[in-house]
Amino acid sequence: MGKIIYLHKSITFSATCVLLFFGLLVSSCDTAPGARDLQESAPVLSELSISPGSINLDNVPPQDITDEVAHLTITVEVSVSDEDDDAESLFVFVLPPDATSPTAGERTIDIPGNGRINVDIDLAIPVGETGIYTVKVFASDALGQLGNQTTGSLEVTASSDPPVIESIDIPAVIVRPGPGENPIQVPIIVTVSDPDGLANILRVEMLVNGAGPLLLCDDGSAGTCNANFPPSGDVTADDGKFTITIQLDSTNLPGQNTFEFKAIDRSGLESATEVRIVEVQ
Repeated sequence: MGKIIYLHKSITFSATCVLLFFGLLVSSCDTAPGARDLQESAPVLSELSISPGSINLDNVPPQDITDEVAHLTITVEVSVSDEDDDAESLFVFVLPPDATSPTAGERTIDIPGNGRINVDIDLAIPVGETGIYTVKVFASDALGQLGNQTTGSLEVTASSDPPVIESIDIPAVIVRPGPGENPIQVPIIVTVSDPDGLANILRVEMLVNGAGPLLLCDDGSAGTCNANFPPSGDVTADDGKFTITIQLDSTNLPGQNTFEFKAIDRSGLESATEVRIVEVQ
């Protein structure tokens, strides 16, 4: 087929500011931690525990699921030690497996100083977003000094079936433009479903003659899921129709080409591989 070109307090910190300080989120805030006073000690966190340590979304009562989002609570415990005995605030964040998604839950509480701290965190988890969630905990003292970060994990599972490729919109024959004519663009659309909802689909990928994979996008043409590629050509974001656009010109070689498609969910379950043969003339 030859080449194919793919298109496609001043010392009190908000939760967002703490995340920004530790390089976890790109955001903006009105205040930022000041320089640490070397004569003062910062809080030290240790012995983090999370209860429960795992959640099966299949066991969440129906009344606790709204619009395919499960609402539940976990308990985080951590030991706080500060030589100055002025630990003041505790920050807890629960981050989903997809780092680009918002936090699943977060909370900031005042603490009385040193000792064992117990805090409940309300979570909102889309029923399809299984995987390992990261629990990050920080503390600050009366001077606004941030101590160490302690991290734990929460496993979210569901006993589900794999995603399904419902249809593939791809031409069986593509006619190349003639010499000197403009290249043609050919959108390829794969419609996918998942028993746990579209939010559970991690990616849809394509191989061409065994090379790749390239990702198909469900981004409404707002961007691309392939690095250094133009927008995918997708029409509507998050509708289960994953798109990639290929471009052919007169230099593409004629012949048959094999396209393979597969969908993978957040639990690692894979759809059956669908194969299509496209002839370039």
